[in-house]
Amino acid sequence: FLDAPVFGSKNEAANGGLWIVVGGKRELYDQVLPLLEPLCETTHYMGGNAMGASMKLVGNLVVAFQLEAIGEAMILATKAGLDPQDVLGVLHVTDFKSPIFDGVGGALVRRDFDVNFALKLMLKDANLISRFAQDLNVPLPGVAAIRENIKAGVNKGWGEENASAFIKHLEESAGVQVGS
Repeated sequence: FLDAPVFGSKNEAANGGLWIVVGGKRELYDQVLPLLEPLCETTHYMGGNAMGASMKLVGNLVVAFQLEAIGEAMILATKAGLDPQDVLGVLHVTDFKSPIFDGVGGALVRRDFDVNFALKLMLKDANLISRFAQDLNVPLPGVAAIRENIKAGVNKGWGEENASAFIKHLEESAGVQVGS
């Protein structure tokens, strides 16, 4: 068997732009590659069994940190009096450029939390990442903080909204709202 989780959300899926990370026997991967290629933008062979799933957890860790980072940055910028659109403009053209920052940052300013990936699923992933790290004896103190913020968002009833909805919890804590 192969494990072959994907990166991307509904927009990427609709446009054939998913990224597949695969674990399992290389020979089997080579056999099924022609079946995978039409489904995605790229495929990545990661190694033996469970390596695709491991990469998915590592990637989801990065996504969680990016969501936290764009939320905190936009909240700080707003509180400091910076125009959120100007901040996004700088982030878009500098070393900080990120499709997640572009998409989530713009949606945050528009107050658009329509679901691409549900916050409750992000909490599930944060819990899986924590267990994965514990199993490998890797301390990830930042994940614990982000997981608590995600959990707070779910507990406030935003679990069916986009994963970025936990940023509303950060806004409440800071006493400021990004965008309108």
